[in-house]
Amino acid sequence: MKKLIYFAIGIVIMSGCGQSDKQAVNGTSASSNSEKNKTEQVLHLSVASELPTIDPALSQDTISFSALNQVMEGLYRLDTNEEAIPALAEGAPEVSEDQLTYLFTLKPDLKWSNGEPLIAADFEYAWQRIVDPETAANYSFVMTDIKNAAAILAGEKTVVELGIKALSELELEITLERPVENFMKLITKPTFSPQKESFVIAQGSKFGTSSEAALYNGPFILNEWDGTGLSWTYEKNEYYWDKENVALTKVTNQVIKETTTGLNLYNNGEIDLIALTGEFAQQYNQDSEFIAPLLAKSVYLELDHTTNSALKNKNMRTALALAISREELAENIIANGSKALGGLVTSGLVENSETGEDFRKAAGDYLGYQPEKASELWAVAKKELGLTAVELELVADDDEVTKKVSQYLQNKIEKNLPGVSVTIKNVPFKNRIELGDNGDFDLLLSGWGADTNDTNNFLNLFLSGSVFNGGKYSNEEYDKLVQASLGIDSSNPEKKWANNLAAEKILMDDTAIVPLYQQAQAMLLRENVEGYYLSQINSVNLKYVSIKE
Repeated sequence: MKKLIYFAIGIVIMSGCGQSDKQAVNGTSASSNSEKNKTEQVLHLSVASELPTIDPALSQDTISFSALNQVMEGLYRLDTNEEAIPALAEGAPEVSEDQLTYLFTLKPDLKWSNGEPLIAADFEYAWQRIVDPETAANYSFVMTDIKNAAAILAGEKTVVELGIKALSELELEITLERPVENFMKLITKPTFSPQKESFVIAQGSKFGTSSEAALYNGPFILNEWDGTGLSWTYEKNEYYWDKENVALTKVTNQVIKETTTGLNLYNNGEIDLIALTGEFAQQYNQDSEFIAPLLAKSVYLELDHTTNSALKNKNMRTALALAISREELAENIIANGSKALGGLVTSGLVENSETGEDFRKAAGDYLGYQPEKASELWAVAKKELGLTAVELELVADDDEVTKKVSQYLQNKIEKNLPGVSVTIKNVPFKNRIELGDNGDFDLLLSGWGADTNDTNNFLNLFLSGSVFNGGKYSNEEYDKLVQASLGIDSSNPEKKWANNLAAEKILMDDTAIVPLYQQAQAMLLRENVEGYYLSQINSVNLKYVSIKE
């Protein structure tokens, strides 16, 4: 979803819940929504952080993707059973025998939120814009299954050579580099939304920076967002092709970073959803409106591998990792259902196609809490570095939970590694993303939320040269294994499985990052909110939500 780069607490946190990977919360089918359209239905939500952008090409975080999922739509959309169903496309595509060419036909009379026609050329322009190196779209890697996308991103081909072509106003042909499993699910992501060329060009650098500087084609339109504010709204899009099956007429979003503030608003009936931190999750865990889904979100420390001389030292990095108790952090500090995670890839994401074994179980746990070993390695590192003390800056978000996590990491490292001092730099979500992208940190409290059921969704983050590899970790063998899984071995489940197990082992043996926990999201959700569907890897579709009278 979507690049998370780090987690967000609030409406943007969705996951499987209970004994299955997906579940409807207070759920009824959206099929009954048409009757509810006769009255105003307003939903009030809390959000953890500011909305960075509404430009589909530049979005790379959970907050932005969640917003885009409400106001934009592509060829296909996920239904409440996590199946890809036609959205702007009219029925199923025609697929060539070699599984490389897809011919989509758009629904007739589609319109943008300004009433102008939406046509196949809007997809061609949008996808070309994303892979255009001048756009500098960090999330453009999701396009590399499209023919020539990788070569275009590398500057070896021009954007017009991308494997997408509007054959007419309603016909769209897409050509792939190789057969792609679950291609229809992939294109449900907001990155694959259309964009209207004339509007984008007219807006220039302002495109996507405010609600007025964007054009919408989804169930809702964005309003009351100036690009920096702490609130915004979604309002029903009267030009949406399926508006009869959209029950909500308005959704308010309010950024709330303190749980006590949110609880007061929730208890006063001013908001319909609030995320709960540790002590509050424990306090409300017997409440009928309490839910705590576990997400496909891996939280970890990124390390500067290039400019910080101390962190170039493997013994130093490993000492830091072994000085932190992931179990204590997850169970006592966060205390909302999050689980200690012994690697990069989360549990419940991918199973071995032959044995059904979960990837996390097969890979095992790395870098567990060993304070005595950490002290020994720190002593070795000091000799190797010729230092007696090391100062490190930890960059992290400024929300309530992240501040607690930051302070715990600081205290644990300084206690178990005397001579290491950690200063904390808590900044707004958007600023932390920028600092991470620029590699401007010693330690970065970061993470990733998977948007596909694929281990490579995590592992490709730390390829040499990856835009999400802010610490600039590089290992030739790691790159070779991951690239093979993405390419030559992508259609061989056995080889891909072996490659990815070996790749994660390299990452952990190098202490390229410090794994911390798999995030859960404890929250309170009004019982009269129906159709709020959660999954491990996707944003909520507010299209399916309604308010019970």
